[in-house]
Parts: sequence; structure tokens; C-alpha cells
Amino acid sequence: MPVHKPPVRVVQAKLVQLKQTAPAQKAPRVAEKTPKVVDLTQKKREAEAKAERERQARLKAERRKKEAEERELAEKKAAERKAQQAAEEEARKQQSLAEELNRMEQERIQKQLQQEVAAAEAAEKAALAEQQAAETAQSYVAVIAQRVEQFWSRPPSARKGMKCELLIQLVPTGRVVNVTVSSSSGNAAFDRSAEQAVLKAEQFRELQNLPPEVFEQYFRQLKLVFNPTDLRL
Repeated sequence: MPVHKPPVRVVQAKLVQLKQTAPAQKAPRVAEKTPKVVDLTQKKREAEAKAERERQARLKAERRKKEAEERELAEKKAAERKAQQAAEEEARKQQSLAEELNRMEQERIQKQLQQEVAAAEAAEKAALAEQQAAETAQSYVAVIAQRVEQFWSRPPSARKGMKCELLIQLVPTGRVVNVTVSSSSGNAAFDRSAEQAVLKAEQFRELQNLPPEVFEQYFRQLKLVFNPTDLRL
């Protein structure tokens, strides 16, 4: 069966010339405004920069505060160390002073003990020397008494109980330089006989062997007592 094709339509165009008319009056041209462009990127950068500056300022302030705190803490610790060192130094000084005082006290006690021992030894030595000197002097006194007795002639008026005390002055050679009656017997003849006996003895040469200190102590002035005990009445 045959296929029918639709008929082809041809569109024709025709140039039409329009009539000229008076040109329309143009409206005044309005100046176009430049639109304001907002740079969001720049704003963001400025905000970030401001925030960074503020952050840096905070960090700087915090750093300064921390440094101040650390400095204050360091100064406090330094002051504490200094105070502790001063206290330790003072304690050492006090300990040293106490040790020195203790040492001085020990030395004083030791010195005092030594002095006491030395004084005791000296006193003992002096006592021994005194005893020896007294014994030596007594032996010489016995020699003098024996010598004087050899020259003593008792008067007929001598009686039992009569006592005459003579003070004899001697020099280191043993010579008699003076005789005085220091205590009378009450009988002039008896006293005179005693004086004459000493004067006749004249010198006791044995005294020259005495140490000077013994002579000065016992024989510079010597007391002799005449007291006859062999008389009946």
C-alpha cells in the first residue's frame, strides 16, 4: 500500500521598508553607580591578623606574668637560701663559740688542777723543808746550849724553879753581837751568870755551816732559857 508524504510548505519572507518617523527624544543617560565590592577575604585576613595580635599580646602578657612570678619565686628562694645560710652560719658560730668556751673551761680546770697539785707539792715540799730546817736548827741549838752550859757558873743564890730567858743576837759567822735579858728570873746574880756564860762562849763557829735561810729564820735572834733542874731547892 503506497505511503502518503505530507506536502512540503515553503515559508516566504518579504522585506518591508518601514516609514521613517521623527526620532524619539532620548532619555537622559543616568550615570551608572559602581557597585561597592566587599572583599570578604581581606576582612577575614584583617580579623585573623587582629586576633593574632591579640593572641600575641595575651601570650606576651602571660609570658611577662610568668616571668615575673618565676623571678619573684627565684628571689624568694634566694632569700630563703640566704636566710638559711645565715642561720647555718650563725649556728656554726654559736657551736664554735661553745666549743671554744668549753675548751677554755677545760683548760682553766686543767690549769687550776695543775696549780693546786703544784701548790700542794710546794706546800708539802716547804713543810718538809721546814721540818728539816727545824730539825737542823734544833741540833745546832743543842750544840750552842751545850757550849754555853760549859761556861755557866751558877751563883750560890740559884734555886730550883728559877728561870732566866736571854735574847742573843748573832751574825752568820756565829759570833755573839749582843745579849739581853728578855725575861728575868728575879735574881740579879742568876741573870748575870747566864749573860756571862753566853759572852764567854763568844762565837759558835758551827753556825757557819747553816744555809743562809735557816740562819735568818732561827739564829739571827736566838732565845736561850736557863732553868736548872738538878737543884734540890
